[in-house]
Amino acid sequence: MLNELYELSRSLEHNSLLVSTTHPNISNMGKKDCLLFELDVNGNPRWLRFFPKKEMPVLWKHSKGNHNSFPAICVRRPLLCIEESRKFNESVWKKATLAEKVELLSRLDFSAVNPECDDIKISEWSIKELMPVLHPEQTELAALKNLLSVFPTEEQSVSFLEKLLEFINSWIKKCNQENLLDHIKELLIGHSKSSDGKYITECMTYFDMYDTENFHNLVFSNETRAALVKLLNHTDAAKNSDSSKKKTLSPFTGEEIAGILSKYPNPNIPLLGLTYLYSKKADIPCLSRYTMTGIDAFQAGKEETDRMNDALAFLTQESRKNKTWRAMSNSNHDKPDLLLAYLTEDPKNDALLAKVLGNPSDYDDLDEYREEAIPVYEALCKQVLGKLEDVLQKNPNSKVNLILLETLDTGRKQVEYETVFAAERLCENMKTWNKASQNGPQIEIKVWDKKEIVSYKPLCPGPDGICRLLKMNFSRSGTGIPMKQSEVSFHEIYNLYMPGVKKDRSKELIDRFLRLAVWKSLYLFANVGGEQIEKFALPSTGRAHTQAKQAAMFISLFFILLYFEGIRKENYMFDVPFNVGQFLKLADMLHKEYTIQVRNNGNKQASLPPQLMGNEMLPVVAERPIEGLNRLRERMRIYLAWAYTSVSENSRFAKWILARFEEVSLKIAAKDLPEYFNEAQQAQVLLGYLAEIPYEKKNDPCQNNKKGDKPNE
Repeated sequence: MLNELYELSRSLEHNSLLVSTTHPNISNMGKKDCLLFELDVNGNPRWLRFFPKKEMPVLWKHSKGNHNSFPAICVRRPLLCIEESRKFNESVWKKATLAEKVELLSRLDFSAVNPECDDIKISEWSIKELMPVLHPEQTELAALKNLLSVFPTEEQSVSFLEKLLEFINSWIKKCNQENLLDHIKELLIGHSKSSDGKYITECMTYFDMYDTENFHNLVFSNETRAALVKLLNHTDAAKNSDSSKKKTLSPFTGEEIAGILSKYPNPNIPLLGLTYLYSKKADIPCLSRYTMTGIDAFQAGKEETDRMNDALAFLTQESRKNKTWRAMSNSNHDKPDLLLAYLTEDPKNDALLAKVLGNPSDYDDLDEYREEAIPVYEALCKQVLGKLEDVLQKNPNSKVNLILLETLDTGRKQVEYETVFAAERLCENMKTWNKASQNGPQIEIKVWDKKEIVSYKPLCPGPDGICRLLKMNFSRSGTGIPMKQSEVSFHEIYNLYMPGVKKDRSKELIDRFLRLAVWKSLYLFANVGGEQIEKFALPSTGRAHTQAKQAAMFISLFFILLYFEGIRKENYMFDVPFNVGQFLKLADMLHKEYTIQVRNNGNKQASLPPQLMGNEMLPVVAERPIEGLNRLRERMRIYLAWAYTSVSENSRFAKWILARFEEVSLKIAAKDLPEYFNEAQQAQVLLGYLAEIPYEKKNDPCQNNKKGDKPNE
């Protein structure tokens, strides 16, 4: 990972984009609810605020890894003694109203301070590291300077705790926020540890200044953070220049430079959380077998690692989401990856590279997808092509860098996949993929949404979508069963989606994807297609909407894979396999119509057979067409006989089906039927089963006023 980040930092530095915005000891807070206390100039608590976890990333902290955090402090022991915790009735609290909760907390003895609670203090390490803040007169750091001067040290923690409890006691009586009361209760008495009967709490607290009119900005503000980063980086640079005791050879350039004095940066980055660029703890015995631990195990330059940290911060800014970073599925487990993508020549380019290289089918507005899934992908391609046009004019050899970072465990991350390809090649691949995604007939998956029907159209998949599809198995009922590991690696996915050279997208690779896609989607297509024929649309359930979206992505993937096999829709829609699928669909329609008119006496609301005959034979016919059609022929005799001989008004739809049978049968009879279908032919059978039945005859007596209408359906 260090090599990739070093190249990224060089690219940003070359483009004058590498601004010092990070420091190894300053990071964003994790997503956890927090109580923010405001102190006056004398260090007395004066105000209390509640920060929900969704707002927590706006707060920063100074810490040594997970230790010595300030001004954010995780309180691990309740503020009140264990006797107060034991006498508190949790079951009553859960049922209590707001007023009753205030009354329950007011009954606590706020003078019973927990002697074991010593979390709320500033450590000696923090005082030493933040000492530079106390000297300069910077308005941006005035609030932090004041907080440092009044915040309790270890000797003052007990007296401060007494003041804090007195303040909380008075605050409770005027509190009208139930979630705030819940967190105050957790801070005061915690919860029981069943193993040893002790009471603990995991309550996050943050401290700031109350007298806002006396300060240019508050402690938690971005202005304070930026000023502190600048000051500490300047102080570290001065230490490195003044000291020659820590020199090392750079593993990246081979030059002698000032080495890291304490530890590598550990940024808190989107999706992955707290991330150590490199870590080999000295207190873990097994890591010392090669005699070197900590930073000595892999020594790099202080400036080099700081630049890596700054480069990572630049790419993962919230404003650059979908441009240079986004979430990505992992091919081996459930935790998401972080996808990073950038142009070497122009890292600040606004092209939606991360989106188009990750998940172009991820739509914020589901209605937008239902109505125009493929045009939206086209619009995304146009946006990227437009933003890259100027870059390619200046340098046709511009490169695009793609990095996928995955989580190994808490703190440890690694590169799962990394590649570099020409920006010109990226443009060609996008155009080809977009064209290939339209290589199919009109297919819609209809789903009831309350009292309305919504249609899912083929959804152009990207690497993320392909990975997620091939991590699913489907039962005979069409239910998706998620697997931990995908059937394909990201190396294979990107060779299909974004090959560096044309030979990367080999026929063997395309055949492998076709084989997997057919195997994975067979029962899903059978369920979705059968439900639409029986009930016109899938039921109004979350599962049905998920199935429809998965089927829409598989359909588009088949369009694409057939295109890469050289099989075009203008040809395969008239070929044998596709029309075999249409034949099975017509068999289902005939079976349903017979059941309605003969068995149910025209009652369309009465029950149908649990499985229609074409749907039942789909798995067999898709693989062994001669065997499957012979078995289907035996079952069709009674239904065909009725359709041919019936003369009632209600048989018009059956006559329409017979006319379509004739058209499809002529297309099948035009060529010899093979004993086995290969994967590409099986894909065409599945598409034929889901596709609309074409109806072009102008003089058909069954035709209604509107072209394509089916009589009495």
